Amino acid sequence: MSSPPPRSSKRSSLSRRILAYGALLAFAGLAALGVAEVVLRLVPIPGITYHSFYFDPVTGGKYYPNTTLIYRRPGVEVVRHSNSWGFPDVEHALAPAPGTLRIGFFGDSYTEAMQVPLEDTFFRVVERDLNARIGDLAGEKNRRGEPVQRVEALCFGISGRSTLQSYLECRQWMETCDLDVVVYVFVENDPGDNIPRMRGSDEVPFAALAGDSFAVDDSFNQRYGHKTTWWHRAMQRAKANSLVVSTIEGRLKLLKRYGIKRAVTEADRAGGAQGSGVTMVPSAWPQELVEDAWTLVERILDRWHREVAAQGRAFIILRVPREQEVAVPLAEQDTWAPRLHDYCARRAIPLVDPTPLFIPRMAAGEAIYDDHYTSLGNRVSAEAFVDYFLARDGR
Repeated sequence: MSSPPPRSSKRSSLSRRILAYGALLAFAGLAALGVAEVVLRLVPIPGITYHSFYFDPVTGGKYYPNTTLIYRRPGVEVVRHSNSWGFPDVEHALAPAPGTLRIGFFGDSYTEAMQVPLEDTFFRVVERDLNARIGDLAGEKNRRGEPVQRVEALCFGISGRSTLQSYLECRQWMETCDLDVVVYVFVENDPGDNIPRMRGSDEVPFAALAGDSFAVDDSFNQRYGHKTTWWHRAMQRAKANSLVVSTIEGRLKLLKRYGIKRAVTEADRAGGAQGSGVTMVPSAWPQELVEDAWTLVERILDRWHREVAAQGRAFIILRVPREQEVAVPLAEQDTWAPRLHDYCARRAIPLVDPTPLFIPRMAAGEAIYDDHYTSLGNRVSAEAFVDYFLARDGR
């Protein structure tokens, strides 16, 4: 009569079966995730995008370098890519090629222009148009004393940027890339994005009035310093390269914030982006904030302008008109534009306002806006800038 197998042998056999089942489940799970990844990449679903946020201790963040960026809404899908610096633009060398005049554009979602293909963005159009008319720049030299043979436009725009963030971004790149011209793209929500009370987020630097200048509150670094750790960077990289991981993370955030929801609303999608919910209309602001907010904008621009000019670079402001106010006379607009025009006139800062080019196009029924600028809106804005640049004083 044979003896029963020892208990240790039974336990060993059970352990092997458990490991085998576990491995099978893990493989099945990975296969399911792989299939889901393929499906999400092939089927355009509104609200499903890569979460390509990369924490930056100076500005708050940008895009993870060399990742895919997707803009989606019903009937529209635009696929772009971030460059190795984390901006939605082509690759650029740090040092300009000989004979190059470099123009850097700083600002928010209107600057990155994710709503249109890269070749239709205003900064790409500016570069193409100026190079097509390079003969009109004959005799001009860049700040390195070289005759201008070509123009290079560089985009440093990230959705949700405030005036302060754009200024801080410029400080990181102006000398590094040896820009000849610095352009700040002013949008109506920028003043509110400088102020915690209006922005409703604590994940970025803010500006505060201090004496006759301003101070930078960068306490977000203490609150979110863990985002610079290797494990958080690794997770961010995974999200930036996987729609499945991004979607799971986004749904978990929605679940934590709102509980179970059967559908994702436009507001939910906006909440997952880096843009702000700041109202653009000054009359809708708490009135006690209006004057302080604009004073803050002026002081940031004053410092920015001084630092750019001190290094022999040009500083220009390119305005984005608010769609609802384009046809309204400047003095009657419920916008920041009257203050901006007055400020630039007092400080002798060039201001490019494409409104005169927008009015006849919009009156003719042409689409300048659709969420942000359309491809035509980008082109007309670029046209206004190129016209100014070729005719500017002091050339």
